[in-house]
Amino acid sequence: MLTIPDLTLLFMVVVSSLAVALVYMLHELEPQLARLRQKGGRVMRDRVK
Repeated sequence: MLTIPDLTLLFMVVVSSLAVALVYMLHELEPQLARLRQKGGRVMRDRVK
């Protein structure tokens, strides 16, 4: 049976892993999002003219 400190440590590891995964995902997606923003900006400027 897991004790309270063991469960706390397990919870902290799970939360930390999810946080690292989220940061990694944002790090990988950022260049693609930047390109989409640039393309979207050009499209919006073309429509305004």
